[in-house]
Amino acid sequence: MAGIYLHIPFCKSKCNYCDFYSVIDLKSMDQLVDSETLELNIRKQYIENEGITSIYFGGGTPSLLSISHIDKLLCCIRNNFLLKENCEITLEANPEDLNLEYLTNLYKVGINRLSIGIQSFNNNELKFLGRRHDNRKLESIVFWARNSGFSNISIDLIYGISNSTKQNYFNTLENVVKLGVQHISAYSLTIEKGTYFYKAKRKNIFNEISEESLENQFNTTIDFLEENSFLQYEISNFALNGYKSRHNSSYWDNSLYLGIGPSAHSYNGISRQWNYKNIAKYCLNVKNNNKYFEIEILNDNDKFNEYVLTGFRTAIGISLDYIHTEFHEKYCEHLNIYINKFVIDHLVIVEGDRVILTRKGILMSDFVISSCFYL
Repeated sequence: MAGIYLHIPFCKSKCNYCDFYSVIDLKSMDQLVDSETLELNIRKQYIENEGITSIYFGGGTPSLLSISHIDKLLCCIRNNFLLKENCEITLEANPEDLNLEYLTNLYKVGINRLSIGIQSFNNNELKFLGRRHDNRKLESIVFWARNSGFSNISIDLIYGISNSTKQNYFNTLENVVKLGVQHISAYSLTIEKGTYFYKAKRKNIFNEISEESLENQFNTTIDFLEENSFLQYEISNFALNGYKSRHNSSYWDNSLYLGIGPSAHSYNGISRQWNYKNIAKYCLNVKNNNKYFEIEILNDNDKFNEYVLTGFRTAIGISLDYIHTEFHEKYCEHLNIYINKFVIDHLVIVEGDRVILTRKGILMSDFVISSCFYL
């Protein structure tokens, strides 16, 4: 099974925390859609005869696309790839872009899952994050989506926002659960290089939340969502039974995926490749059939490290039996050294052949995972 990701690198404004590739000049949108259609035709053999179980429009802000743009891209995919029955087709959306007419037409052309970037129900926090919307229409948007036919809706949240209180965040969680959505992604605010927050931090005008408050909000997320029947199947992702994101899951279960558009990444089990991070350069090179991507052939170390990285992010962790079967013994010996230490430090638990992060381990996941890499 395989997935297709389409990167739509347009935004009306740049959020203060975002480091994904995007531009605020929308004039080249038609050209980009044409180029992505052409790339889909060029690369239809990349994942060979694998059936497509997931299509994902990410960004940027894909909800800035017109219905005709989305229909054109989906028609091209259907003409060039084998879509499995009940293929999950997701569009990321900014609340400000959604209305009943647009949602109805999205569903008609084949979008069957929405990922809505609410981030917070607190207007002060939304302003701080640089979001374009406020909390006035959020309930109505989900209502319109349901009336349009959507029965699989995901909400993005951010916790660990500077000056946010535990009560404010709990109020956001309560409001989101009341919406009756099927999936929630909750991400800790991180300060990425090149963002407005990164520059503000370097100028000492940005104060990060305390570690204690961050941990409280993290634990509140898990406890409250669990009480409301959401399963934490990955560090940042929670779903009702039967609603795990196929797109998200493909990154963690070694599925193949094809990335279309500027800066999009692809993986076919042998190599990774990523398209140029520039709209004009990407479009020109695709049009002229020139190279528009970089490629890296994966060696055994890369494959082992990738398995550790993706496996530890999931609720089922990594499999020692799989490592023993698929990799040289040296990788098992290397890993055992750290596992024994991390068990003592209560960062991981061992259940059968599987090694799984504890809650404490999740909070220190970057440290645990990087320690286990074979360099």
